[in-house]
Amino acid sequence: MIQLATHAMSLPEGEPPEWAHLLPSGAFRGRDGRGPYLLKDAQAVVLASAGGPGDPESPVDYDHQTDLAAVRGVGGTAPAAGWIKAFEARADGIWARMEWTPRGAAALAAREYRYLSPVFEHDASGEIRRVLRAALTNNPNLRLTALAAAEPQSDGDDMDPLAEISATLGLPQGSDAAATLAAVKALKASAAGSATALASALKTAGLPANAAPADLEAKLRTALAAATPDPSRYAPMEMVTSLQAQIKGLTEARAVDLVEQAVKAGKIPPANKDWALAYHAKDPEGFAQYLRNQPALLPSGETAAADQPPGGDVLDAQQLAICSAMGQTPEEFRAARKKEGL
Repeated sequence: MIQLATHAMSLPEGEPPEWAHLLPSGAFRGRDGRGPYLLKDAQAVVLASAGGPGDPESPVDYDHQTDLAAVRGVGGTAPAAGWIKAFEARADGIWARMEWTPRGAAALAAREYRYLSPVFEHDASGEIRRVLRAALTNNPNLRLTALAAAEPQSDGDDMDPLAEISATLGLPQGSDAAATLAAVKALKASAAGSATALASALKTAGLPANAAPADLEAKLRTALAAATPDPSRYAPMEMVTSLQAQIKGLTEARAVDLVEQAVKAGKIPPANKDWALAYHAKDPEGFAQYLRNQPALLPSGETAAADQPPGGDVLDAQQLAICSAMGQTPEEFRAARKKEGL
């Protein structure tokens, strides 16, 4: 939906200006808070405002009589104080070339009017679409630059408050009120979250709720210094890991030595060395007990030694080979045989 808005700029003293600044570039508000408005594409607005064959010029009236009479539904005249002969897009917004009527020029020269107020169309988002006309007024609503020389002179106080807030929040130029409000709410929520986290940290540290962050930092530094391990009671993890590796290596070396001795003693067939090493790794005590109870394996046809345990519980080479193939210990093998009644 297209809507109308009016604002005003200060006119220089002396001769009525030929060129007048109508609208600033970017986002802006009026002094009464209306807006924000956005002049996004000044050249497009100029083209839309140039007028057609039936409206070659745009009028400049007194005190917006053209618009106020239409709004109030009353009759009356709205004489022109001048005519806008051309629009021009510049870096700081839209300027207009004026042709003043004798009465309008006299009113300006006598300082009867000091401001020029443009009437423009904008959409629901505030983006300006077209400049319709302007009016002489003494009730300005917009700070603009008065052109008294070839270069515009800024009064240093023409930045729109919304644009300034948006810039402070790091938002893109031209951000509207909704985007600015969302950024403010997000900043507020972040601050609330930080305050909650700080309050929790202070409580955990045993500090009062009104303690400063510096107090919390000092408390943490003291706690970290007190938490330094006592070298007489604790060893570095690197040393513990190294010792564990050494112990594992010694254990494995001892297992290999025990198995080699058992093979030499004839208690374990050479083909069962891997099984014996796995048995030792799984149950060192059980393996030691097995070696104590296992006599040297005898060649086929010879009788067992007198100290061989009774009951036929000693495994021969063939049974050990079966244990190795099945991944069983001698005890597990014997238990299985007893369960089966063998």
